[in-house]
Amino acid sequence: MAIDGKALRHSFDNFHDRRAAHMLSAFASNTALVLAHLNCDDKANEIPAVQTLLGTLGLTGAVVTVDAMHCQKNPSSRPLQAGFT
Repeated sequence: MAIDGKALRHSFDNFHDRRAAHMLSAFASNTALVLAHLNCDDKANEIPAVQTLLGTLGLTGAVVTVDAMHCQKNPSSRPLQAGFT
C-alpha cells in the first residue's frame, strides 16, 4: 500500500483567500485500488493525517510506503493497529 498527499488543481480561490484543497490517499498498488481518502488542511497536517488514516484502515502484515516527509525520528506517540510505530 502506498500513501501520498496531493494538492487538488484549481481548488484554490485567491479572491476569497481560500487555500488549495489537500487530499491524502491510500492506494493498494497490487490491485490499483484507492482504499481511502482523507482531507488535510495543508501540507503540514499530512504527517498526523497519515497516522489517522493508517489507524482507520486496520492493516495487519502490510507493507506501507510513504514519501520522505514521513521519515522522522518520532512520527507518532501512539502505536497503530497495524503494529507500526
